Amino acid sequence: MGEKNLDIDALSALSSQMGRERWRVLSDAAQVVANYLVCHPRVEAVRYPGLKTDPDFPRAANALVGGFGPRVVYRVAGEWRIWEADARVAREQVMELEVLLARS
Repeated sequence: MGEKNLDIDALSALSSQMGRERWRVLSDAAQVVANYLVCHPRVEAVRYPGLKTDPDFPRAANALVGGFGPRVVYRVAGEWRIWEADARVAREQVMELEVLLARS
């Protein structure tokens, strides 16, 4: 499977459906998770439009208001996975991911 692409238009539509405050909370948590995954030794690649290294960052920065969304896509052992952030504290989500990655 090639590099996973993000659908900025779909994220923009999702942002409209969620409401500004919920979008911001989930985007903030996803940003923390994405930054964590970038540094994780088992993670081969991360796609999140809020990462400046992501190829979709320039477009996302212009199209998405109030954050980059709750979905983080990452690759472990050649397999792409999706993490969807929730309203929990970002640290709790990172710890949950750490457990999942330890099992990978």
